[in-house]
Amino acid sequence: MNFLIILLGKLLSSFIRLLNLGNGSTWPGHIALLLNDNFIEQTLNKSKIKKVVIIGTNGKTTTSKLIRTIFKTNNSKSVYNMSGANLLNGIASSIIISSKFDGKLKKDFAVFEIDENAFPKVCEKIKPDFVIALNLFRDQLDRYDLKMV
Repeated sequence: MNFLIILLGKLLSSFIRLLNLGNGSTWPGHIALLLNDNFIEQTLNKSKIKKVVIIGTNGKTTTSKLIRTIFKTNNSKSVYNMSGANLLNGIASSIIISSKFDGKLKKDFAVFEIDENAFPKVCEKIKPDFVIALNLFRDQLDRYDLKMV
């Protein structure tokens, strides 16, 4: 089943980019998760890679880039959500784009920037080995209808 999801996702991502409809970083993952709600964990578990999750209001992209640069310097390969698609569908899309058709990722690490609101769901799905929490500002907390004391 995941073979067909990956094939469809790769075709859809290429089609979206070819027609300049976007960068193909969310819809492939959205459809993959509709077809198989366990796609993310099945693919990551099959590959046995270390997973790093980065959350915060500011600095996620910079931190992600620094971590990936360190990995690259040490000859380690990583999959990451390169376009800032920081919800589950973006993670699934990055996995689709980076994986082989057998569902394996020939990578050592997964580095994902995550929206703070999606963090609990993401942790359920990918069970990160490392979590880097940067900062939360009040304007972001307002999204959750939280009252500051």
